[in-house]
Amino acid sequence: MEPGAFEDELTCAVCLQVYQDPVVLSCQHSFCLKCIEGLWAQTPGPEGFDCPQCHRKFNPRPSLERNFTLCNIVEKYNRSQPPADSARVVCDYCVENPSPAVKTCLKCEISLCSHHLKPHLLNKAFSGHTLIEPVADLKDRQCVDHKKILEYYCEDDAECVCVSCVITGKHKSHTLLSLDQAQAAIKEELEREIEKLQVQQNGSSKQRDLERSEAEIKTRINELKGKLSKSFSEWRRQLEEDEEYALKLIGEEGLRALSQIRSCSEALNGMEQIQLMDRETQSLVQRDPLSFIQNSKQLLSRVTETQRVTDPDVPALTLNLSNISQLIQKRLNGSGKYHSDILGIIGQRSPMSLDPKTVNWNLVLSDDLRSVTWTEWEQPYPPHPERFKDRPQVLCSQSFSSGSHSWDVETDGKDWGIGIVCGSVEREGDESNLRLSRKSWCLDFYDDDSFRAYHNSQFTVLPLNWSISRIRVQLDYEAGTLSFHRVTDSLRHLHTFQTTFTEPVFPAFYCGNKSLKLLN
Repeated sequence: MEPGAFEDELTCAVCLQVYQDPVVLSCQHSFCLKCIEGLWAQTPGPEGFDCPQCHRKFNPRPSLERNFTLCNIVEKYNRSQPPADSARVVCDYCVENPSPAVKTCLKCEISLCSHHLKPHLLNKAFSGHTLIEPVADLKDRQCVDHKKILEYYCEDDAECVCVSCVITGKHKSHTLLSLDQAQAAIKEELEREIEKLQVQQNGSSKQRDLERSEAEIKTRINELKGKLSKSFSEWRRQLEEDEEYALKLIGEEGLRALSQIRSCSEALNGMEQIQLMDRETQSLVQRDPLSFIQNSKQLLSRVTETQRVTDPDVPALTLNLSNISQLIQKRLNGSGKYHSDILGIIGQRSPMSLDPKTVNWNLVLSDDLRSVTWTEWEQPYPPHPERFKDRPQVLCSQSFSSGSHSWDVETDGKDWGIGIVCGSVEREGDESNLRLSRKSWCLDFYDDDSFRAYHNSQFTVLPLNWSISRIRVQLDYEAGTLSFHRVTDSLRHLHTFQTTFTEPVFPAFYCGNKSLKLLN
């Protein structure tokens, strides 16, 4: 690597000069302390402070940590640079008409132009003299104690020394290198440190975490949008069907009431028949008494019948809206779930925590109730009907009865299980075992080096992967799916259970060795 390459790596992005007192931000970009402070003092943004290089926002203003690694590299780089500007150096032999020097002889301690340099290049008497780029002042190349040219490099004290320092001075027993050897060694060290710095900035774990978080957030956003769009489409379709059903009920009830009104109206409108019977009566009266009597029985019967029909009992003629309301209410009972379903899809719940009243006596919970550790010593937990008696298991305090949810678990050890159980799962006996219960579904890593997915004593053997240290659990309650993924730089699907959930389920953990930790 050439010196110019070092300058590119050691240049501040603000002042474009080699770093002076470099500091590093949490995004791993470094700047001169004065540069970043001056920049932030001049242009404080409404959204806080940002990195001049990657434009990451910081609010509040972050602390500026000194970059000690970079400080050391810059210091070594500065020591390796020429101490003076050769353009101002003139030849010591050119008295009347000074000419620019092209070399400085450390042995003669003079600077020479191209003309006066020739003897040093051609005469063998000068073959042992060291020529360097022109310098105006040789004091920086002289030993402070002996006033002699610095010709060696002391590795023990990391400084240049003269001959007297080596023979009679404090460096006579130290490890010494020629300046050429020291230059090569320091250059090699600088290259190594620069490479470390590049790896630190370009491939740091923090940067990888940020990139992984970005990918996870984008994936999660797309999943949420897809599920919400699907749910809202289904709800819109259901609402349209509900509207059609309600309008149909009201229409049918209206037809029933109107038909009843028409029937009663027809019964009350028999005036023509009454007038006919009246005319018949007047006609009979004109006949002789015998004919009248003989024909009056039939006419009297008709009059009596007509009286009964023309004076019917008229019911209350109204719409039966009470019955309609009950039918509609029965159909719309599921509508109240819309709000809870949305919250379930977007996961708007409190952070999950482990439930102390369920933890087995051989498990220790952390103070924040986010991690559990196995111990061979039983803990003095009080008796509780929800505590697991036979197995080192624990449940979360939170349960799920609708929506989609996910959580990550960090694993440590060779005997663990991660999954969900129904709230009614047994607390002792075989039915309390996450591997055996018909009310549990879990991913299991046992100490016989087997990796399996268990439910109701049935299992599926999965490819064993020793590097698994973080598991993501994804639950879709309505769809009846429970999926497990290995989390690294990306998600790798491990297994999915398909079932129908009929009661609330709780995240569950088995820890038979070392520890498990909830990460979200």
